[in-house]
Parts: sequence; C-alpha cells; structure tokens
Amino acid sequence: MDEKYKSFLIQQLEEELTNASNINPGIIAAKIENIGFSCLICGKCCRRAFGDNRVLLIPQEIQVILDHTTLEAHEVATPATSGESYNDLIDTDGRIHTFGWILPRKSNGDCNFIENAKTSNKCKIYDVRPMLCRTYPFYMKDMELHVSECEGLGHKILPEESLKIALDVVNRYITEIEDTIALYKKFEGFVSGPENIKTTSDHTDKNDRVIHIVHDSKGTHEITR
Repeated sequence: MDEKYKSFLIQQLEEELTNASNINPGIIAAKIENIGFSCLICGKCCRRAFGDNRVLLIPQEIQVILDHTTLEAHEVATPATSGESYNDLIDTDGRIHTFGWILPRKSNGDCNFIENAKTSNKCKIYDVRPMLCRTYPFYMKDMELHVSECEGLGHKILPEESLKIALDVVNRYITEIEDTIALYKKFEGFVSGPENIKTTSDHTDKNDRVIHIVHDSKGTHEITR
C-alpha cells in the first residue's frame, strides 16, 4: 500500500473516530426502541444456510475468549478468508494475505460455537461472545445506525434494554475504528499479483497446505492451514 494513501486512510479514520466519540447513545437507543427488537434465539444469524454468518474478530476479543475458556487460539480464530478469489492477495512466495480473523465454522458453514440445530440454538461462548454477536442485528456505519435482517425485529423492547444495546453498538463502532487505525499503522504491504497464483498452487500440491499471512492491529502473523 502506498504510504501516502495509507496516511490518507488513517487521517480519514481518525476524523471518523473523533465524530464517533461524540455520538449520543440516547439518540441511538431511541432509534432502536422505535425499530423494536427481541432475540428469538432462532439461531439463524449463526447458521450458514440463512446468509453470511462470518463473525469478524479483533485481537482483544480473541483474548477475552481465551481468558474465559480452555480453548486454544486456533479453536477461537481463523484467518478471515471469504472463499472468493485471492488473486490480489498472494505474495511472491505464494502466501495468501488476509486482514483480521473470524470465528471458526463447522464443515456445514455454521458457527463452531452454536449447538446442534436438532438440540438447541444456544451459544457455547455466550458470555464472552464477540461484539458483532452482542450487537446483532444493529451496527454503525458512516455515523448512522444500520440494521441487518433478523426475525426479532419489530418486537417491543424496553427503554433500558434499547439503551444497553445502543451503548454496545456505539462502543463497537469506536473500537473497530481504533482497531482499523492500528492495523493500518502496522501494515507494511506486500507484492501481489495474479502471476503469484502458480507459486501457491505448486506449494499446495507438494505440501497439501497453504500459508496465510494475517494482518491485524497487533502486527503480522503466519498461519499454516
């Protein structure tokens, strides 16, 4: 990434952070109360069959889960790949670069932490679930409250509950901006291009593995999968 462009992105994010820090949670709470929401524990937001159920994680969320469980790091987070083309994310050594982490998913695409659909929709890490899960279906973007699809929308919600969600939503917005700024500041870039695809293919054929370089707010991490 060009240093000048990186500086520009950081400046834009810092301005957004200043504005986000001045958001009045009470205004957001009033909007949530007007929309209405009650979690029906349907589990659809956690299951691949009902849409994109990837849960993005930042390093501090990963650490919270690790601190409150007996899980290993690879059981909590996996490189944030999307299953789409990696042509522009492969370096000259055939390594695939990704930005950030997601919760692991089962072979059927469901979140690894949701119980079997035939038994229940309970989350195994509910008390330390990531911010995205905690605030779903609400999120902030460009200083505005947005809402994802959810069967729980439209149900009556008490003012105190809407304020609790609003505080979490605003905190998530601020935290994610801070995390992205830190990521950009640590990101050193890499040489990419479609000509690197063969290097990855050859490496995979010989070793049956792919090396991912994960960039996050803590730095750069090499993961072999």
